[in-house]
Formats: sequence, C-alpha cells, structure tokens
Amino acid sequence: MNILKSSAIYSFFTFVSRIFGFIRDIIFANFLGTGLIADVFYLAFRLPNTFRRIFSEGAFNSSFIPIYSKLINQTDIRNANIFAGNVFLILLFLTSIIVIIAEIFMPTFVSIFAPGFTRDVEKLDSLVVASRIIFPFLILITMCSIFTSILNAHSKFALSASLPILLNIVLSSSVLFAYYAKYNILLSLSYGVIISGILQLILLFFSVKKNKIKIFFFKSFYINGLKKFFRLFVPSIFSSGLLQINILIGTIIASYQSGAVSYLYYADRIYQLPLALIGIALGITLLPNISKQIKYSSTDEVFFTIEKTIIFALLLAIPSSVALYFLPNIIIEILFQRGSFDVLSTSSSALALKYFALGLTAFILTKILTPIYFANEKPKPPLIFAIITVLTNTVLSIILFNDYGYLGIAIATSISSWLNVILLYVHLSAAKLFSHSKKAIAPIIVIVISSSLLGIALFIFEDFYYSLDISSFFIKVSLLVLIIVISIFTYFVLISIYKPFTYASLKKEFLKNE
Repeated sequence: MNILKSSAIYSFFTFVSRIFGFIRDIIFANFLGTGLIADVFYLAFRLPNTFRRIFSEGAFNSSFIPIYSKLINQTDIRNANIFAGNVFLILLFLTSIIVIIAEIFMPTFVSIFAPGFTRDVEKLDSLVVASRIIFPFLILITMCSIFTSILNAHSKFALSASLPILLNIVLSSSVLFAYYAKYNILLSLSYGVIISGILQLILLFFSVKKNKIKIFFFKSFYINGLKKFFRLFVPSIFSSGLLQINILIGTIIASYQSGAVSYLYYADRIYQLPLALIGIALGITLLPNISKQIKYSSTDEVFFTIEKTIIFALLLAIPSSVALYFLPNIIIEILFQRGSFDVLSTSSSALALKYFALGLTAFILTKILTPIYFANEKPKPPLIFAIITVLTNTVLSIILFNDYGYLGIAIATSISSWLNVILLYVHLSAAKLFSHSKKAIAPIIVIVISSSLLGIALFIFEDFYYSLDISSFFIKVSLLVLIIVISIFTYFVLISIYKPFTYASLKKEFLKNE
C-alpha cells in the first residue's frame, strides 16, 4: 500500500467534505453569528463531536487496526470477524450506559463543561435541552467508528473521509428549514445532528456489506484480541485525542467570556482543514501500513516509511501554518463576515486562528508520531505524555485567560502541543522505535527556508489586499484565490531547487505501488 497515494485519496474526500463544512459554517455565521444560540449549540455539540474526532480520527483506529490487520494478514479471518463483532457489542453497551447516565444528570453534566453558563439561566436551560437531544449521537458515531476502522484496515479510505458531508448537508438544511419554517433553530440543529448520525451508520453498514466484509456475533469471545484492544484503547483516548481534549478544556474556560466559544469554534474550523488533509490523512493511512511492516519488514524499512511520511507532512504543514498566520483576517472575513457575523467577530476569530496556526505543525506531527506507538502496541508512553500535556495546557489556559481572555486558550493549546511533540520525539528515539536519518536534514532545511520566504511574500500580499479597500465580495474572493495560487506556485518553485521535491519526483512517489 502506497501511503502517500492512500493519504491523497483520503485527503481528496476530506477536502470535499470540508468544502461542505465551510458552506455549513457560512450559513451558521449568517443566521447564528456569535450570539446566544451559536454559543449554546457549539457547546452542546462539542462533547459528542469531540468523541467523534477522538474515536474516528485517532483512538479507535490506533487500538483496533493493529490487532484487526494482523489477524487478517495471518488469514485468521474467523477470529478477525469475531473480534470486530465483540468490540461492536461491548462499545454499544458502554456508550449506551454513558448516554443514559448523561441524560439523567444533564443539568449537572453541562454545568461542569460550561461553568460560565451557570450565571445565565436562559443559556443554561437552552444548553440542557439541546444537549439531551444531541448526546445520543455518541452511540451512533461510536458504531460508525467501528465500521470505518474495518474499512480502513481493508484500505478503503474514501467513505470514512467523506462521511462528514452528510453531517454538513443535514445541519445546513436544518438551519435553512428552521429559518423559513419559523421553527426553533436550536431544536432543528439538535435533531439534525441525530438524523445525520443515523444516515452515516446506514451508509457504512451497506458499504461493509457491499465489500463482503463480515462481522460475526458469537457467544464465544476472542479474549486475547479484546485484552489487547482495551489495553491500547483506553490510553489512546487521551493520547490520540490530545488536541480535542485541549480544545474541550479551552471551551470550558471560554464559557466565562461572552462570544469566546464561537470565536474559538470558527478559528478551529479553519485550521482543522489542513490538520485533516495532512495530519489525520497521513496518520490513518500510516497505521495499517507500519502495523504490517513491523511484523514482516526490517527496522530500517519501517524507519524509512515513517521518515518519508514525516517529511511529506512537513512539506505541506509548515507552509500551511505560515499561510494561516499571515492571512487569518482575510480568510475569516471572506468565509464568514455577513449577516450576524460582524467585523468584531471577524477580528476576534482571526486572532484566535493566528495563535492556533503557531501550533498547526505540532498538531500534524502528533497525528503521525502517536500511531507509531500503537503499531508497536506500546500505548503507555503517549498516555503519560498526553497527561503531562493536558495538565500543562489547563494551567497555561487558566493563567493566560486571566490576562488575554480567549486568546490565552489558543496560545496555551499551541504551546502544549509542541511540548507533546518534543516528548514523543525524544522517547521514540530513546526507545529505538524511530529516529531520523541524516538524510532528513537537507529536505527539512529546504522546507523551512522556502516557508520563511513564503511568509515574507504573504505579508506583502496581505498589505496589498487591504490597501485596495475592496467592497465587492466577488473581487475579494478572486483576489484571495489569486494570492493562494501565486503562493502555492512560489512555494513549489522554491522547494523544487532540492531535487527530491521536483514535480517529476513527487509525481513518481505518488504513483508508484508498494
């Protein structure tokens, strides 16, 4: 399996789904802005959506795929199917219990995760109602995660990447329906989340069936597989979901500042695009590949695969980080500034995006480094590092929030993410699970220099953009597209000075079969 080719497929469908996501956010910004309804919905949706991101983009893949893939490769199909069925039933039972408890104690539950809302009775009551409707989404998305992981293990990445399209279409339709039918927007959105989860589950079920992949439900349990799974799964929730846990902590703290939850949400939506296209795509496709290589290939081959993946990630991650740092105002303004989303909302969200951009490369590297541990079935080190990082992020967020408000949360998230990357790298080398070769130095230097020159160009472009004082939306969009195209062309001209990064070399790398 060619990792770069597979990640490109995953990235393409993710990109399409994110386009629908941006359309959804444009509709949200227009009809909800950054007011009460927006804050309430984003908080109500944050917790189950955090579980979705942790499960489908990290924890579940990290713990399920190594075991399931090895069983398939050993042609132990019966045990692979039993293992998948056992995991399905156990997680269905556990998530159902969690949802029932949460539904009963929802007022206490939301008070813990949004303590700032307790000062406003209307906000708190609305949050309880919305959360009770939305929270069962956790069950649906857990079941979806099992199906997507099974498909990923069989090198079927397209559907799992494109599933959010359904969510985005349903939520966009929910807002438009509520507005034109004069229905409660918050309730419409809440029910829309559940409807989208049901549709995704149905689609995945038929996809698994179409690909002739079976899941058996036996009275007997595949005990060894289950033990390994839960030994990996529990630590993986924290280590693979580190960014989402940090964002959740940030949301709790931000609830004390009016509009802050929405500012962070819109900033999060922007930088999640390169994170998904680069980090998540490479991490998800890397895991099944090195899980097989560890069993059948030499250490040098495994290290080469990982290093190649990291260099390719940096090739895209560093310039993406630079672009989001220098162009946040333009991006937020064009995407969201209309209707209830005013100039203040734009400038506030753009500042958050600017500081999140400083940690983007770290977020992406974490998505690639963490699966190395799970492919080797060593979950404890990333768990310990995740705990250290979360504690650091929490302390920094509280301290910086007092001085800088919601911006302190973005700064703390970026700093703690870099700390996590440093801990992961140092331990991987010490444990001899991965270390860079000297060959990695030259490409990384080329990427950093090229990205620095790109940053200078983007600084000039931004200054030029605002000097024109454009009022036409069409001209604004056209100019932004032109800036992006010129920037991409400039960057790839700069990096192509280094032979392995020439167009012909990269094309050959993508098209070759492994």
